[in-house]
Amino acid sequence: MEKTVSKADRRIFETGTTELNPPARTLHAGDVSVVIDAGALRRLAFGPVELVRQIDFPVRDRNWATLTPNVTGETLDEHPDGFRYRRCFEVDDGVLSCTVTYEVNGNGTVTATGEATAARDFTTNRTGFTLLHPIAGIAGKQVEVITSNGRVQTSIMPETISPAQPIKEIAGLSFSIDGVSLDIAFSGDVFEMEDQRNWTDASFKTYSRPLVEPFAYNIKAGTTIRQQIRLRISGQPVPGASAAPKSVRTGAPLGEALPEILLAADPDWLPDHPETDLLAASGLTALLLRTTPKAAAADLLRAAKLVQSTSGSLDLEVVLDDALPARSQMDLVAAACREAQCMPRHVTALPAAYLKSYQPSGQWPDGLSPQDAFVAASAVFPKARCGSGMLTNFTEFNRCRPDGIASGYITHGNSAIVHAADDTSVAQTIETLPDIFSSARKIGAGRGYRLGLTAIGMRSNPYGQEVSENPEQTRLTMATWDPRARALFGAAWAVSALAKTEDFGIQAIALAAPVGPFGILATETPVPRPWFDDHPEATVYPIFHALRFVAGGGQRLKVNGVPPDLAALAFSGSTGTRMVIANLSGQPREIRLAEPASAAVLDAHNFVAAVTNPDWVETALAPLPAAPMTLASPAVMLVETGTIATPESEHIHVRPDTY
Repeated sequence: MEKTVSKADRRIFETGTTELNPPARTLHAGDVSVVIDAGALRRLAFGPVELVRQIDFPVRDRNWATLTPNVTGETLDEHPDGFRYRRCFEVDDGVLSCTVTYEVNGNGTVTATGEATAARDFTTNRTGFTLLHPIAGIAGKQVEVITSNGRVQTSIMPETISPAQPIKEIAGLSFSIDGVSLDIAFSGDVFEMEDQRNWTDASFKTYSRPLVEPFAYNIKAGTTIRQQIRLRISGQPVPGASAAPKSVRTGAPLGEALPEILLAADPDWLPDHPETDLLAASGLTALLLRTTPKAAAADLLRAAKLVQSTSGSLDLEVVLDDALPARSQMDLVAAACREAQCMPRHVTALPAAYLKSYQPSGQWPDGLSPQDAFVAASAVFPKARCGSGMLTNFTEFNRCRPDGIASGYITHGNSAIVHAADDTSVAQTIETLPDIFSSARKIGAGRGYRLGLTAIGMRSNPYGQEVSENPEQTRLTMATWDPRARALFGAAWAVSALAKTEDFGIQAIALAAPVGPFGILATETPVPRPWFDDHPEATVYPIFHALRFVAGGGQRLKVNGVPPDLAALAFSGSTGTRMVIANLSGQPREIRLAEPASAAVLDAHNFVAAVTNPDWVETALAPLPAAPMTLASPAVMLVETGTIATPESEHIHVRPDTY
């Protein structure tokens, strides 16, 4: 009999936080529909065609973190032809008061008006409207631009991710998406556009205050800024083909193996002895350690104990002092490895200045270069593969490309909460990963591809002085400690990210850490952990089971019939054929498997059993019924179908991981 889960526990099991989200509301005005969600206008659509992903009025601090609004008033007035929504809020204890109004009419016109008034001088990096354009139907397509001085020009939206702003000095934009025309007019400031796929956001963003202007800036006491966006919709959507639900089945082998699963580690993310045994049994024993030349001796001794006790392997990320010679610093790291009797397979070294972000046309750091770091790493670790790239996000990799560096592989990381931290936006970042992988592959020009920490939280802040503190464990941009990492959401996000590596020849990816903010093991932390702090019998987080199930990997297989808002991967390994399906859609989804199989489902009902038993999968695997099943959201289904019989003609050579 299925146990009943309380609403409070379900919220914690699914998202890791006690924070309540106000319910989203879908509204209609003729053929126009929108979703009002936490004060933002989301998914503005005309019939089935999404035209605008979001319009919001965020206030960002000097580190680019979005300040949490204190809502002081909210009204919704509906009428036969549409509606008017108004929201008032404050930030910084009332220093800045804002009012945002959306008016949507059935004739296809939408108006967004925003005002912000400072009670005293207010420092910000951005206060004003941001409009997010969807990727589908826009990337690679033509757009007409009205510039701030009234000129009309035609541009092509980037297909490959643009490192710089694709369009500047915007007063108006005109698109055609699947038969629907959209005209947008901006006033109150000069707007420009950036390709948000750089940060894994599934959108292009048009925003105000051009980046050539100084940051941070002050809104003077008593000053009111006012902006407006006006949209006009016309045309008729092109009918789309409707597909009947299909059964999910494994298909032919792909020309690649599943990426090796790495565990990223700062020195304080390494576990103590009791947890080491759990790692050894899990098969998650490939460590990606970040260190510095000064700390290498101590860091390598501790990491070596873990690697040796788990029969694991070591890869290194080394952050160099910009003011010292690269070779002498890397000599210290190599000596520390020899002393610890633990030599790395892969090494990436980078000057510390390159942990920060720079505009493509801006002033780049003096001192050591990425080339200097690579040459020194290659010299002191002749038996290791040495890489090039960035230790932060794809953004920095795209802006500082490793052209001319003869590295064995390229690398970068990713964070899902640079610009937004709500569940919908974080789930949407999965859409962008194929574009990132494709763009990086082109930049890499045939080199190997190994991903660093790819997670929801932010390891370090390239855009400000520090990451956001998150003592209340809410959904907060630019925070290292994101509560979803220890919840079902984090497990489903990691599986979805791994699924999106298909066809890109990615050899390795770090989706978590042993312990700490990205940990797979449930240990005490400096931030509160709702439910876990009261249940010391919990030893692992849901992501532990998801990653353990794919540890060791094998020949990757095509998965057919997957519903478009789910993610799935399959592989044939030493234990037979395994498949993993993740649901981050926000809604339960029906699944029918075409083949007899056994499965274990990581969902709210099985949460307690899973986190208190590291061997839960082995005990939970059970034959699946022939009838369709409902997979909750967020949730992960771990499927075992036994051995696979594939005709010899269908076998495709798996690319060996020589990088």
